[in-house]
Amino acid sequence: MKTALATLTAALLMTFSASAADVIEIDTPQLDNTVQKIYSAYCPFCYKYEQAVTPNLIKNLPTGTQFQAICLENKGELGVEACEVLAAADTVSHKKYKQAKLAMYAAIHDQKLKSVKGSTAVKGALAAIGLEAADISPAEFKAALASSTAQAKLAYDRTIAVKIAKKKGIPAIVVNGNKLIDTSTVSSLSDLDETIAKNL
Repeated sequence: MKTALATLTAALLMTFSASAADVIEIDTPQLDNTVQKIYSAYCPFCYKYEQAVTPNLIKNLPTGTQFQAICLENKGELGVEACEVLAAADTVSHKKYKQAKLAMYAAIHDQKLKSVKGSTAVKGALAAIGLEAADISPAEFKAALASSTAQAKLAYDRTIAVKIAKKKGIPAIVVNGNKLIDTSTVSSLSDLDETIAKNL
């Protein structure tokens, strides 16, 4: 009986362990109690994450855990201006940041506007959409973008975004700065929550 129970317990533990997502150690600076999401406004999977995964992820983070969204500039024709708008908007308010981001996602992926994508992309078109949605004037944007907070955010994102994206693509979820969750091995939202919690 004891042998049977031990075998059953081992099997259950193996099943439980197998459900956890894979985590890859990466050569980026270590952080404490931090979860980062690397994304681009031009990434369709990032848009899906924004709608269906990220809100749940943030809501279920353990107490005291910091969440950081890291913008990847080098994807899409207007990727740089998208990241600039988001960095600037977030210095005004997080609500305006979210409004700008969702509007730019929608322009690229839902409306498929020619002015923001492909060879017909027009410099400034995507920024204008984001700023209008967030009700940020050109003058307010210019001042916010020039702030030390926005510039520090852009500089920090540039130091790690490309390096992390090259590992497994985006969206990428990184725990404590150097543990990349292989999102292709995540089986459910609860699986993602569990993997994050285990690696903090």
